[in-house]
Amino acid sequence: DPFHGICHLSLVMCVFFILFLGDTVNIGDVSYKLRTPKNPELVPQNYISDPPTQSVVQHLRWIMQKDLLGQDVFLIGPPGPLRRSIAMQYLELTKREVEYIALSRDTTETDLKQRREIRAGTAFYIDQCAVRAATEGRILILEGLEKAERNVLPVLNNLLENREMQLEDGRFLMSAEHYDKLLQDHTKAELDAWKIVRVSENFRVIALGLPVPRYSGNPLDPPLRSRFQARDIYFLPFKDQLNVLYSVGANVSAEKVSQLLSFATTVCSQESFALGLPDFPLDSLPAAVQILDSFPMMSIKHAIQWLYPYTILLGHEGKMAVEGVLKRFELQDSGSSLLPKEIVKVERMTENHVSHACVTIQIAGQEVTIKVPAGTRPFGQSCASDQFIRTLSHKQLLAEMMQSHMVKDICLIGGKGCGKTVIAKNFADTLGYNIEPIMLYQRKHLAFVFLGLANFT
Repeated sequence: DPFHGICHLSLVMCVFFILFLGDTVNIGDVSYKLRTPKNPELVPQNYISDPPTQSVVQHLRWIMQKDLLGQDVFLIGPPGPLRRSIAMQYLELTKREVEYIALSRDTTETDLKQRREIRAGTAFYIDQCAVRAATEGRILILEGLEKAERNVLPVLNNLLENREMQLEDGRFLMSAEHYDKLLQDHTKAELDAWKIVRVSENFRVIALGLPVPRYSGNPLDPPLRSRFQARDIYFLPFKDQLNVLYSVGANVSAEKVSQLLSFATTVCSQESFALGLPDFPLDSLPAAVQILDSFPMMSIKHAIQWLYPYTILLGHEGKMAVEGVLKRFELQDSGSSLLPKEIVKVERMTENHVSHACVTIQIAGQEVTIKVPAGTRPFGQSCASDQFIRTLSHKQLLAEMMQSHMVKDICLIGGKGCGKTVIAKNFADTLGYNIEPIMLYQRKHLAFVFLGLANFT
């Protein structure tokens, strides 16, 4: 994709620091004057890490430059939360209010502009995210730009280029510059009578998307992509990733962390993509290291299979390629004796009115106690019941789910009727959760069932 090639920017080898001087935030030589938000609840919180990595700081500096120039930006990169996290960090840093929408094939023009409602026989139009952001001076985040249908995004073309848009209720959004010129010759009452609405000069758009081709999706139309200043947000550099993993895994040896990251980086290389291997979820590595930090006796290969279940996702050639990478980094140990065996006990604890559970897991002849989130219902019995008889494999699976629950959400993958729902219900009962089953339909040859656990913290 030529657009992806153009927007691929090599990082400048400079060190930048984020400095707060009164009501001004400085990143290197770029300064931004903070404003008090009208709606503080719309400002993202707890996204900025301490301290942020240099690559992230450089991305934030670039976004700040474009914001000061009044330009909209497009962060393009591989799947994962990094692009969204950087956008939210910028909003938190500058105390900007956000309007967010995740685009999909089902997104319509109504979802972006106005929704029509009938109340007591009268039609009302309710402003949606794009209109609210434009009129209130917020930042509109459009995630999944490659998923939107071609007849949807052209709606935003005129708003992005000229800051103008015709609304269904008869109002017309006009750029701040043109509105202020009209205001010199006409009163505000006249402009209100003409249903002309001023678009705030602080309105910006941050679009997030995947490079197409390489990843599946709809390529952007040239008129639309020319509205953005683009930046390639690739995975964090190896050194930055390594520092992050070191910080969350104090009990994990540096050699193990380096082996794990080297394997993940190799799988995400261009050579691996040419072999048809899907990307490794690099953003989930800190979660895996946290598990290894609590269970240092556990096999690294087993942690890799949780994040990258290549044995069921890939064909024979793909499996052999991954096994070759594992062998190269000496990660071929089976670790069968180092897997969690079962849950010994579960005890409730409350901190700051938040419910948690202390779960003791037996592994490698030892008992390790971890703290996990818990629900509000009474904890179920950890022993077998008349409705569900736990086998040795069930006990091991529930113990592994507890390990995953300590750091992340869970996805159970298996064939039809193998007991995914029963295991999930038993897991929820053990921790006092309410469950909401949502059935998703089969795609290709795998059936995925996701179960959302209520009261998840």
